[in-house]
Amino acid sequence: MNQTLAEILLFVSVAINAALLIFIAGVLRKVMNDMDGPAFKHFLGSLYYHSARSPFMHTVLTIPFLGAIPYFYFYGFSNRWITAGLALWLVAGSISKVIKVPIYKRVAAIESDDVAQLSKERKRLNGGNLLQSILNFVAAALMAVAFIGR
Repeated sequence: MNQTLAEILLFVSVAINAALLIFIAGVLRKVMNDMDGPAFKHFLGSLYYHSARSPFMHTVLTIPFLGAIPYFYFYGFSNRWITAGLALWLVAGSISKVIKVPIYKRVAAIESDDVAQLSKERKRLNGGNLLQSILNFVAAALMAVAFIGR
């Protein structure tokens, strides 16, 4: 495998991450906002449970990380656009874990009839999803710059 092919595969994997997160922050956010408190609580618990156990989600969300290790080993950090995109992707994922995992746990602990607290957590989750999707989009855009003018 040559460096260009490795970079294309890394870019595609980060772009797929961005697309998935844009869907969650866009479409899924609207679906969750249409739910009443108990339905939101149930849906979020189910979404978190099934996502955490999904081979698809684990694969899609870890390919850039796993691919970056051999990429940097063989080709180093010479392509600054790819490096910047992967670094931002990693930072976005880390920030997301810090913001969103506690929200999932708080929502699970809230009583279904505590509409005000569920609404507050829903807004926090929406913000976390939006932030992560924007950062992932920017990461993919940075990586795309590496292919301009080749």
